[in-house]
Amino acid sequence: MYMVPLNNEELSLIFDEKAQLILNYYIAKNLFAEPDPLNHQSEVSFRAPNEHAEQWIAQAIGGKRIGAGSYPIDVLNSDETFGCDIAILTAKTLASGELSSGTSGEKSIGQQFSDEAWSGERSLDELFRDEKVYEIAESSNDIFFKKFNSIKIDYPTIEKVFYFFLLIHSQKNRVYLFGLDIGINSKEEIGSPVRVGKSGTAMKNVVLDNFIDSRYGEVKTYKSKKRMEIRLRTKNLVDGGFCLTFDTRKNRKLLNLRDYDKDQLLDLYDNQSFELRKNI
Repeated sequence: MYMVPLNNEELSLIFDEKAQLILNYYIAKNLFAEPDPLNHQSEVSFRAPNEHAEQWIAQAIGGKRIGAGSYPIDVLNSDETFGCDIAILTAKTLASGELSSGTSGEKSIGQQFSDEAWSGERSLDELFRDEKVYEIAESSNDIFFKKFNSIKIDYPTIEKVFYFFLLIHSQKNRVYLFGLDIGINSKEEIGSPVRVGKSGTAMKNVVLDNFIDSRYGEVKTYKSKKRMEIRLRTKNLVDGGFCLTFDTRKNRKLLNLRDYDKDQLLDLYDNQSFELRKNI
């Protein structure tokens, strides 16, 4: 497998007590900036832009942000022995608010709009039309491996590459931090990729093999997006102890701020900031 989940102990070696304190600090700041609900508590929930999450983790591990756009990694640690790509995703939940066994939102792990990058002589659309599942998987494998293996050219001291995911579970006021150790030294076998789609209908995507254990997620190549995406099985990862958990509780009472004068708004500011200090 290219991607192997980090257990709680392995995550804690990277995100030590100080790192977790820093992440709690940023989560508290983010909660403070959250707008107050006006009509219903469901109007707001914990959210953060991906660029902020990159800076949170850079600060937490004492690293630095690098690259931009499609570069394979977002952050390097201080001695440049590991790099990481970072994403914020939303967990899939049941009506009860508990985690579903389904997959999370998606993270792109490789995209190429050039037909030559996918297959050389034939376009990706043609490969899908002719249901060339193995060829699609082979091209996907090549693109992914080339993308991550190239990091060692730019940063020859790198020994490890990780994905770090912050999974938001709003209904339970939690954020889970997951890590995947990405194998970049050798290309995986194609294995047994799977066509997705009902019989008699056009093939829309292919599930790739040997990327991640199916208990913990799935990787697909999509015809329309011309890219590979990973989705995580949040419940299985949480139940298996492959995460660190952070609290996003906040008193989200309904407020109509037009009823407040300046002094009252300042008092509200002080009270909310003091309350969220407890989360750090």
